Amino acid sequence: MDLQKIRSRMIRDLKEQIPEIHDDNIKITELPGKKNSVINVVFDKKPSKLPKEVVIKIFRTNNVVPEINILNRLKNQNFHVPSILFFQNPYLILEKVKGTNLCDFINEKLKGTQQLDDLDPELKRQIIQSIERLAEYLAQVHEKNFVRKRYKVKKKYVLCKGDTRLKDFIYDSVNDILYGVDFEDAYEGNHMDDLAWICTSLLDTDPGLFELEEPKHKIDLINIFLKKYYRCNPKFPFDFNYLAERIIENVNIVIERRNLPYGVVSKDKLIKDISKEI
Repeated sequence: MDLQKIRSRMIRDLKEQIPEIHDDNIKITELPGKKNSVINVVFDKKPSKLPKEVVIKIFRTNNVVPEINILNRLKNQNFHVPSILFFQNPYLILEKVKGTNLCDFINEKLKGTQQLDDLDPELKRQIIQSIERLAEYLAQVHEKNFVRKRYKVKKKYVLCKGDTRLKDFIYDSVNDILYGVDFEDAYEGNHMDDLAWICTSLLDTDPGLFELEEPKHKIDLINIFLKKYYRCNPKFPFDFNYLAERIIENVNIVIERRNLPYGVVSKDKLIKDISKEI
């Protein structure tokens, strides 16, 4: 659905609950979304019951209740996530958090480089700090949301964010705060699934695997990320082969999603520089 149709339908559906939402009072832009539409709304005149700027997530899937439950759970655990301001199916209205999505924060600083040491020392420090905050965030989410599933063999599972991308995190560099957003694909599973998707997101975003023959800065960031995660959660098991297989699987999913002109990526070429000892 194009943005004008989204705008018209949103105004029609929400005008009773939010009288200030009309054509003359709002500016809207579309934000990156996975399966659902995500709209940034700025009111010219602040509504009586909402902030001047909000994010409205319009669900086309059945994941709205699970996402609400997870946002509330994480908020109660003192994680930085957007506050839920209002819900009227299929519209979930969320707090607009301050900052830059982590994908842009990192990649814009890496443009024109192949190694972290090519960067100004302050930029390098900022990037490393941001990726360590991400490792800390996921480590704490996993540690605080540990579950067991009983099969023939006991398996230790955690709350996984699911399809976990750098753009799913907003970094407020001024206050050094990281926010998690978009929990629509969350599930209970192996903690390394989230780690593998973050590694994939580092590799497949520009500048990365598809732009550089050897994106050494991305490999360095992967190693920094993994080492920080396991310093936070030293009792969690690290399985290099499992991680490598998931990264390869994810990269090939990305190639298919984007219809990129690449063949199937092999393990030996891609994973050789990722640390096997965490």
